[in-house]
Amino acid sequence: MNSIYWVLIIGLLMNIPSLTPMLFLHKISKKVKVSLVFRLSLLNASLVLSLVTLSQNTTQKYGLFPVWLVVVAIGLFLVTLLPTVKFIRKHLTVGKSRAVILSSFLIVYAVRFHGVFSDVNGSGYTINGYNTVWTFFFLLACLLAYIGCSGNSKNCGAYIPPATVQPNCHKVYAPQSEIDTDIAVKGSSVLFDPNLDIVEQQRYRDAIEKRNNDSW
Repeated sequence: MNSIYWVLIIGLLMNIPSLTPMLFLHKISKKVKVSLVFRLSLLNASLVLSLVTLSQNTTQKYGLFPVWLVVVAIGLFLVTLLPTVKFIRKHLTVGKSRAVILSSFLIVYAVRFHGVFSDVNGSGYTINGYNTVWTFFFLLACLLAYIGCSGNSKNCGAYIPPATVQPNCHKVYAPQSEIDTDIAVKGSSVLFDPNLDIVEQQRYRDAIEKRNNDSW
């Protein structure tokens, strides 16, 4: 029983380097960063657990782990992945979300590369059924994370403080009345919204110029 605890502890310690991408996030609050570190740690731990159980039971004639443990490991990874991706997308852009999660996954893979690909004698590296299946399911997990970080219509992949009014995302195709309403409420300051793209800015600029001309 003690050996199992040691394996779990060592596995968690080996996941510490996978949190390195968090060091490059400077524009989010400490509270959000701590929460993200915790979520990312659980995600990486469930990733390793699911990869190990799946690979062992797929390549071994008699599964090393019980089937229920494999199912639980996969379910735990999916249950952890979904809220983690949802949380990180609230605070980071699509690109940064993908970069953080995928780079963290790659570090997990790199840290365990020697153990997964080394031969029995430990004198070199080899490709066998175990590490092939391990890599396949790892790439599948990366694909799920990549797709999960896709943009949504609520925040368009940009971090926006809760108190900030959001005149973006759909303004490219918004009716002119909606553009006029924003201008009536905010005036020319709407042009300085950092979340507007070039097309949206041009729509507001044209509407402001039209309103100024009509006032004459």
